Amino acid sequence: MTRPEFAPGQAWTYRTRPGEEASRVVIRKKDIEPEDGEVFHISILGVKLRNHRLPGGLQPAMHHAAVARTTLDQSLLAYEGDGDDDEVWMDGYAVWRQAYDNGDAGVFDIPVSEILGYIEMVIAASGEVN
Repeated sequence: MTRPEFAPGQAWTYRTRPGEEASRVVIRKKDIEPEDGEVFHISILGVKLRNHRLPGGLQPAMHHAAVARTTLDQSLLAYEGDGDDDEVWMDGYAVWRQAYDNGDAGVFDIPVSEILGYIEMVIAASGEVN
């Protein structure tokens, strides 16, 4: 089986969490990093990310995540065409880029569904808003 060519602008179905079957991954950017090789910057749209800091407690998207090729290989299922051209992900990328360059951020190498669970755990650990 040949490895798919993942490229910026593509939208993909992926192995979602239960109840998020309509969610999609959009590949936003690809970097080549000396330490990590191929790093893909993705948005995960159409999710129900638990976030006590938002009204209603749910966040519909994770606009930026830096992931290894391994994450895409483990998670993505079918190419769906072009993704949206929303640029809101760029703010998250800028924060990540500065932290990564300073040695304070990394790259996920786990499946997309596990990234969402991890982010929920981090948000929950940050405490409830009073």
